Amino acid sequence: MIRGDCVVERGFSEAERDVVGALYWEAFGPKLRIAFSSEHVGAGEVTSALQSERVLVARSEHSVLGMCGFYDSAAGAVDLTWSVLRRRLGVLGASWALLALAPLSRSPSPGTLVLDGICVAATSRGRGVGTALLAAAEDHARSSGATRVQLSVISTNPRARSLYLRRGYQVVGEDTLGPLRHLYGFASYATMHKEVRA
Repeated sequence: MIRGDCVVERGFSEAERDVVGALYWEAFGPKLRIAFSSEHVGAGEVTSALQSERVLVARSEHSVLGMCGFYDSAAGAVDLTWSVLRRRLGVLGASWALLALAPLSRSPSPGTLVLDGICVAATSRGRGVGTALLAAAEDHARSSGATRVQLSVISTNPRARSLYLRRGYQVVGEDTLGPLRHLYGFASYATMHKEVRA
């Protein structure tokens, strides 16, 4: 077990950016890939757009074990804005990327901390890192005045859904992607809530 040695803190250093970005892309690249001209371009754009202040990072000593992004002021952990994408991908590339990513975006409601992806390094799974990240996210929600944490889990990730249920999250809605499932690689997702009042 690694739980006792795992420390979760907000933010990452620039030296850790590539590691955190690789974790995020490994977990979510399959559904984000459609927005970019290649795997390489997508991974690079996502990594460069990660916002340190909207990420919780789990570490053991100096190794990154996992990360959990969250929304703050309607912007998530990966802030792919029009101006940034247009500068890097051109007008057509930026327009397509934003169009393709729009169905995946979430809008926080007042009093709710919306999580923007939880991922754990393959070598650290099953060792309490995901639980530690969720606990840290819930603590962050309380300290920021939120009374609820919200997350989404896709239909192809039953292991994550089981973890969330064990942590007290409840399914409050399920949606399907319809024909878009072929683009994003999953057919449906569940929205889950947990009350975290102090």
